[in-house]
Order: sequence, then structure tokens, then C-alpha cells
Amino acid sequence: MVRSARWDQVLRAAVAHSLSQRGSSKGWTIGNHRGRARLNLSEAAGGGKRRQVLFPISWEPDQMDAIREAVLEIHDAYQAGTNLDAAVALVFAPASETHTSSASPNQGPVDWGQLVQRFKEHKLTSGAIKASTWDNVYARRMAAILRAATSSPQPDTPRQLLEILIAPMKQQPGTRGRQMLVQQTAALLRWCIDNDLLSSDWAPPLDLTAFVGRKRDSRSITTPLAVPHLLEVVRSIPDERWRLAFQLMAAYGLRPEELQHLELRGGRLWCNYQKTTPRGKTQPRPLRLLPCDGWAAAWELENCCQSWELPPMRAGHGAEDLGTYMRRRTIWRELRQRYEAEGEKLVLYSCRHGYAHRAHVICDLPPKVVAAAMGHSVETHLAAYSRWCGDDVVDDAFTKAAERLEKTGEDR
Repeated sequence: MVRSARWDQVLRAAVAHSLSQRGSSKGWTIGNHRGRARLNLSEAAGGGKRRQVLFPISWEPDQMDAIREAVLEIHDAYQAGTNLDAAVALVFAPASETHTSSASPNQGPVDWGQLVQRFKEHKLTSGAIKASTWDNVYARRMAAILRAATSSPQPDTPRQLLEILIAPMKQQPGTRGRQMLVQQTAALLRWCIDNDLLSSDWAPPLDLTAFVGRKRDSRSITTPLAVPHLLEVVRSIPDERWRLAFQLMAAYGLRPEELQHLELRGGRLWCNYQKTTPRGKTQPRPLRLLPCDGWAAAWELENCCQSWELPPMRAGHGAEDLGTYMRRRTIWRELRQRYEAEGEKLVLYSCRHGYAHRAHVICDLPPKVVAAAMGHSVETHLAAYSRWCGDDVVDDAFTKAAERLEKTGEDR
């Protein structure tokens, strides 16, 4: 979701992306000159000399669409052989001087089904996404776009299309589903415009914040699963395959998806799952039981690895499949209700949260060590788990530190 405070960066990025789609990846830039938008051309782009064009458009957030469209229109005319001055004059000519017929080449009914199909072919043949990603992430949202675009009355502008799309989600501002629907709609429209399948009238707003919305309520904070409850859940799972999956997740603080990426190396369990994040890709790691978890050691999970059989879970959908199974367990439903009654939220990741919580509170392990054991960066670890460091935890840590220092003094 775009932050309105950085609208100028959003505008520059959008212009650069559209120009790159037209084959002009360098030399065309925009900026602010005394409150007005200015187009800058490098020597290479300007035919051997630098050029600057001052637009009769204010450098303001509400003019983002107008600035972008003006740049693209000037670019298209210039690339078609019109000199720069003539292209600028053509774009900014008074309405009375323009062609009396302003109908776009896409005037008339738009074949949205064909546009979506071509967008799909582009995504797949370019290697941008896999077929499974289209089926799981794009397909249902493209279907929603088709329904909205062919509704009665049909939308005539991108804003109308977006408003129709989000209408059923008015009570879900800021949700991930609504955000992805809006973003994929904008991506479809931009691609169609860049490939001359739609006129520039269909250019989506550069700032989509108003359509995505903002969450009114703070997010529910998931909580660590207490050990007595954890053991209670394990005892209640009748299928030994699903029980094993839950035990592994609880004992080693695994992500649900990591259950399908385990192997035994020299009698020790390893996780080969690699998660890509903005901070990089996680690396394979050996799994470690916490020194305080005698109950986990008693399960002897490493010894049963040779003959174990995990439940049927789809690749990439481990959390969804395991979550579906757990929601059918009576004890899991009851625990979720009890946690919610206390203002907390119980999810599969609560097993992982519990591992981190015990590592710090009971074992006194430093964040850097726990982060490495759990397969993520220290920054991610602190951002996710520092929320449970309440006054009681801080007081306990200070007390233990004082005891250690006192003991050290006695030894000396």
C-alpha cells in the first residue's frame, strides 16, 4: 500500500515503469521546478542535447495522474517522429484546438474477457509467475474484475471499476484480500494501456490508498501456546500422522510449511525450507529442542524419523491444510475460544511463538541465538516477539541478572 507522504516517489516509479514498457528505460525523468512539473530528457533521449519541458501542471499529489499521462503522450508522439516542441504543443493545446472527435481507439464495448486472457498469457509466458500462482492468487480476482466490468450499469472509468469491486468489501478496509484485489486490478489496467489494448483514460490512480482502505481496529495479537494446552492438544489428535506434524511444529518451533522440508542428517533433524524475505533468503538449519522442554525430548522425534509418515499436505499449502484439520478438533476450538475470551488469538503459529517465548523467558537465550535456531533474522525476531516482553518478563530478567552477578562476586 502506498504512503501518501511519498507520492513523488510513487509518481516517478510509475512513469519509469510505463516508459520501460514502451522501450525507453532511461533518459526520461520528471521533477519539481518551483511548484510545477518538469520533464527532463538526457542527451541520449533528447537527440544529442539535454532538454527540459515545464508543464502547465502543479507538482501536487492530486495531479499525479495528469503528470504521468502528459509524459506518456509526449513520449509517444516524440517516438512517432514528432519533434519535442510539437509534441508538447499537441499535448497541452487548448481544447478548442484539438480534434473535434476525441473518441479513443478503444471506444465501444471492451472485451474484458480477452484482456484478462492476454494478461494471463503475458504473466505465464514471461515467466513472471507460475501457472499455480495464477490459479491460486490471480484467477478468482480476475473473475471478480470480469463481473464488475460487465455489471449493469457498466463502469466507464477506472475509479468506477474499483468502486464496484470494493463495494462488497466495505466492511473490510485495509485487509490483505482487498489490497490484492485493488493492486491486481491496477496491474491489469496498466498492462493493457502499456500494450495499446486500452486507452489512457483507463489509467488507474497512482495512489490506491483510498480504495484499499485502512483498518479501523488494531490487529489481533497471536499468542504463545502454553505447554499444558500444547500437550492437551497432542493427546486429543487421533490420527498419528497429524499428531506427529503437530508435535514437530511444537517441539522445534517450526512454521507449518516447514513440515514438508525436513530430513535426517547424521541422526539429526534439519529443515531445508528457504523463505525469501526483504532481508534475504533463509538458509537450511539444524533443529534444536529447548533445554527446558523435557516433554519434547521424551517424544524422541529423531528416532522415529526413519519410519514416520506425515499427513497429506499440498506443497505450498501446509498451513492451510493443517489449519483445516485442527479446526475440526474439539479441543482446538475450545482453546481458541478461551484465548479469545482473554483478548488473545490462538493460531498454528502459536506453537512457534511458544518456542520463542520459552527460549527467552525460561532458557534465557539471547535473541541472536533464538533467531538463528528459528530460521529468521534478528530484526524479524525482535519485531515479532518483543511484544510479549511485558513488565513481569523484564522484572524476572533483572532479578536473574542480579542473582548471576551476586554469585559471580561470591566466586571471586
